[in-house]
Formats: sequence, C-alpha cells, structure tokens
Amino acid sequence: ADHTPTQTEPDESALIVMPVDLGHAVTAAIRELIMTGAVAPGDRLVETELSERFGTSRGPVRDAFKELEQSGLVVSVPRRGTFVATLTAADIHEIYTLRLALEKLAISTTATIATDHDIAAMRAAVERLTEAQRTSDRRAGAEADIAIHRLIVRTAGHERLTEAWERLADQTLLLMAELMDLLLDVQHAAGDHDALVNAISDHDVAGAEAALTDHLLAASQAMIDNASSTNES
Repeated sequence: ADHTPTQTEPDESALIVMPVDLGHAVTAAIRELIMTGAVAPGDRLVETELSERFGTSRGPVRDAFKELEQSGLVVSVPRRGTFVATLTAADIHEIYTLRLALEKLAISTTATIATDHDIAAMRAAVERLTEAQRTSDRRAGAEADIAIHRLIVRTAGHERLTEAWERLADQTLLLMAELMDLLLDVQHAAGDHDALVNAISDHDVAGAEAALTDHLLAASQAMIDNASSTNES
C-alpha cells in the first residue's frame, strides 16, 4: 500500500480574515490632503463631509482628528470645530530648537557607531533630495530631507529620543512641503546634507554636530523670516 502522506486542504472555517484598519486609512487620507495642500492651513475640516468622501461613519474621522492633533497637523477649537494647523514663526522656532537638541544628542552617538550600511542609506536619501531639487518636486524633497534626519536619529538606537523626535516629524514635513523651494536654495548654497553625512562617515562627532547645527539654524531662520514677512504683508 502507498503510505505517502497526503496534503490536506486548509479548513477555510479556521482562516482568520484581518479587518481593514479603517481608522488608520482615514488618518492617512486626511494627512495626505494636508501634506499635498488640498486643504490649506486654517481650513476647517468637517466630519460629515470627510465621512461622506471616504464612505465611512463619523467615528473613524473623529478618531483621525485626535491622532492628527497629537502630531500637530490639526487643532481642535471648542464649539468651532477642527482646523488645519497654521504654524507661526514662534511655532517654527520651538520645533527647530527642539529638533536641534534631540538631533545633537542623537548624532553624537550616530557619528560614533554608524556602519557602512547606515552611511549608504543616508547617501541614498541625499541623492533623492538632490533629484527632487533638480525636478522641483517639493513633496519628494520634503520626504527625502526628513528621511536623512530620521536615519540619523534612529541609528543612535535611543528609543525615547526617537519617539520624541517623531512627534515633530509631521509638523516639520508640513513646513518643508510648503517652503521646499526656499529650503533647497538655502541647503544647496551650504551643501548642508553632504557635509553632514561626510562628517558621520568620518566618525567626526564634533564636525557632525557643527554641520547639523549650521544646517538646522539656517533652515529655521529662513522659515521664520518667510513666516514673519508673510504675516506683515
């Protein structure tokens, strides 16, 4: 007799179908509307309109508002509603001074322990930023810029520092997406990211900290000057 074991068909009743994470999808969709400028800073976000747009109940939209408020992309005003955040010169100063403190702490470790693989990932992100500048792709430029800094922070392996930094990431992306033309001019003139990654590659902690400081201060000052002139006009 043939004793070769036979393949059994899976019991379909035992298969688990994972539900779609509707809340996450709605959050991502609203975030995309904000990042692409489809809704502008100061615009009111209406639960009923968004729930109809996404084909959901109002619950997932309400949950998305809470998550986006935590990341600083929207603000909730009692008895008025939820609005896309408008970041002022004071907001920019706070975001970038905090980023500088966190990233200086991270880079002191990253410049010491970064591997060839880490450096290659950073250089690839710099190349994407250069390409975005060449093609005037503001969104790709913002994403590549934040990717460089995310790699610097995560390479340090400091989980709580990374969590604190990530809470600033969306607000930074929003600023950069709006002002990437301005930032690319500033960064191109200084060769900021190349100098930064080269210092990390050389394991030059002092040089990396200096390049990071020059880069973030120049970027924040350009944004603050732009915000101040916009408010005056």
